[in-house]
Amino acid sequence: MSFLKRVSEFYDKVGKYLVSGLEYVITILVVAILGGGLFVLITQPPIEGGTSSGGIAVAYPSASFQYGAETYIVGALLLFATIGLISLFRAPNVFGQRRYSTALAALGIGALLVALIGVIYFANFKLGA
Repeated sequence: MSFLKRVSEFYDKVGKYLVSGLEYVITILVVAILGGGLFVLITQPPIEGGTSSGGIAVAYPSASFQYGAETYIVGALLLFATIGLISLFRAPNVFGQRRYSTALAALGIGALLVALIGVIYFANFKLGA
Protein backbone atom coordinates (compact mmCIF):
# COMPACT_ATOMS: atom_id res chain seq x y z
CA MET A 1 0.00 0.00 0.00
CA SER A 2 1.46 3.32 -1.00
CA PHE A 3 1.94 6.23 1.32
CA LEU A 4 -0.53 8.40 -0.60
CA LYS A 5 -3.23 5.74 -0.37
CA ARG A 6 -2.74 5.51 3.40
CA VAL A 7 -2.93 9.28 3.75
CA SER A 8 -6.07 9.32 1.60
CA GLU A 9 -7.75 6.61 3.73
CA PHE A 10 -6.77 8.41 6.93
CA TYR A 11 -8.14 11.68 5.57
CA ASP A 12 -11.41 9.96 4.57
CA LYS A 13 -11.87 8.51 8.08
CA VAL A 14 -10.88 11.63 10.00
CA GLY A 15 -12.72 13.95 7.61
CA LYS A 16 -15.97 12.10 8.20
CA TYR A 17 -15.71 12.59 11.96
CA LEU A 18 -14.65 16.22 11.65
CA VAL A 19 -17.58 17.05 9.40
CA SER A 20 -19.95 15.18 11.74
CA GLY A 21 -18.59 17.03 14.77
CA LEU A 22 -18.75 20.35 12.97
CA GLU A 23 -22.42 19.76 12.15
CA TYR A 24 -23.18 19.25 15.85
CA VAL A 25 -21.22 22.36 16.87
CA ILE A 26 -23.03 24.49 14.27
CA THR A 27 -26.41 23.09 15.36
CA ILE A 28 -25.68 23.87 19.01
CA LEU A 29 -24.59 27.43 18.16
CA VAL A 30 -27.70 28.06 16.04
CA VAL A 31 -29.98 26.73 18.80
CA ALA A 32 -28.21 28.93 21.38
CA ILE A 33 -28.52 32.04 19.24
CA LEU A 34 -32.15 31.38 18.36
CA GLY A 35 -32.90 30.67 22.00
CA GLY A 36 -31.91 34.20 23.00
CA GLY A 37 -28.27 33.64 23.80
CA LEU A 38 -27.19 36.68 21.85
CA PHE A 39 -29.65 38.91 23.75
CA VAL A 40 -28.36 37.55 27.05
CA LEU A 41 -24.74 38.15 26.04
CA ILE A 42 -25.41 41.74 25.01
CA THR A 43 -27.80 42.98 27.71
CA GLN A 44 -26.76 40.80 30.69
CA PRO A 45 -30.29 40.43 32.15
CA PRO A 46 -30.89 38.75 35.52
CA ILE A 47 -31.50 35.00 35.51
CA GLU A 48 -34.92 35.34 37.12
CA GLY A 49 -37.15 38.01 38.55
CA GLY A 50 -39.70 38.35 41.27
CA THR A 51 -43.46 38.53 41.25
CA SER A 52 -45.69 40.87 43.24
CA SER A 53 -46.65 38.00 45.54
CA GLY A 54 -43.01 37.24 46.39
CA GLY A 55 -42.52 34.31 44.02
CA ILE A 56 -39.89 33.67 41.40
CA ALA A 57 -40.58 34.43 37.73
CA VAL A 58 -38.39 32.79 35.07
CA ALA A 59 -40.21 34.44 32.15
CA TYR A 60 -40.72 38.16 31.77
CA PRO A 61 -44.44 38.80 31.11
CA SER A 62 -43.77 41.00 28.08
CA ALA A 63 -42.24 40.45 24.66
CA SER A 64 -39.98 43.49 25.04
CA PHE A 65 -37.55 41.90 27.56
CA GLN A 66 -36.48 38.48 28.78
CA TYR A 67 -34.80 36.92 31.78
CA GLY A 68 -31.76 34.69 31.42
CA ALA A 69 -33.74 31.53 32.25
CA GLU A 70 -35.89 32.06 29.16
CA THR A 71 -32.84 31.32 27.04
CA TYR A 72 -32.63 27.84 28.53
CA ILE A 73 -36.36 27.24 28.17
CA VAL A 74 -36.48 28.27 24.51
CA GLY A 75 -33.23 26.40 23.84
CA ALA A 76 -34.72 23.22 25.31
CA LEU A 77 -37.84 23.61 23.17
CA LEU A 78 -35.70 24.11 20.06
CA LEU A 79 -33.67 21.03 21.04
CA PHE A 80 -36.85 18.95 21.30
CA ALA A 81 -37.97 20.18 17.88
CA THR A 82 -34.55 19.37 16.38
CA ILE A 83 -34.53 15.88 17.87
CA GLY A 84 -38.07 15.31 16.60
CA LEU A 85 -37.27 16.41 13.06
CA ILE A 86 -34.05 14.39 12.86
CA SER A 87 -35.84 11.30 14.20
CA LEU A 88 -38.69 11.65 11.74
CA PHE A 89 -36.33 12.13 8.80
CA ARG A 90 -34.20 9.11 9.76
CA ALA A 91 -37.04 6.72 10.58
CA PRO A 92 -37.91 5.77 6.96
CA ASN A 93 -34.23 5.13 6.17
CA VAL A 94 -33.91 2.25 8.64
CA PHE A 95 -34.21 -0.95 6.65
CA GLY A 96 -34.86 -4.37 8.15
CA GLN A 97 -35.55 -3.12 11.67
CA ARG A 98 -39.22 -2.31 11.82
CA ARG A 99 -39.43 -1.92 15.60
CA TYR A 100 -36.48 0.48 15.64
CA SER A 101 -37.96 2.49 12.79
CA THR A 102 -41.34 2.68 14.54
CA ALA A 103 -39.72 3.69 17.84
CA LEU A 104 -37.69 6.36 16.06
CA ALA A 105 -40.84 7.75 14.41
CA ALA A 106 -42.69 7.71 17.75
CA LEU A 107 -39.79 9.55 19.40
CA GLY A 108 -39.89 12.15 16.63
CA ILE A 109 -43.62 12.71 16.93
CA GLY A 110 -43.43 12.88 20.73
CA ALA A 111 -40.55 15.35 20.72
CA LEU A 112 -42.30 17.56 18.17
CA LEU A 113 -45.50 17.52 20.24
CA VAL A 114 -43.59 18.51 23.38
CA ALA A 115 -41.92 21.35 21.48
CA LEU A 116 -45.17 22.52 19.91
CA ILE A 117 -47.12 22.49 23.19
CA GLY A 118 -44.23 24.21 24.98
CA VAL A 119 -43.96 26.94 22.35
CA ILE A 120 -47.72 27.56 22.41
CA TYR A 121 -47.75 27.76 26.22
CA PHE A 122 -44.67 29.98 26.33
CA ALA A 123 -45.92 32.32 23.59
CA ASN A 124 -49.31 32.53 25.31
CA PHE A 125 -47.58 33.60 28.53
CA LYS A 126 -45.18 36.06 26.84
CA LEU A 127 -47.79 37.77 24.70
CA GLY A 128 -50.38 37.85 27.48
CA ALA A 129 -53.18 36.40 25.34
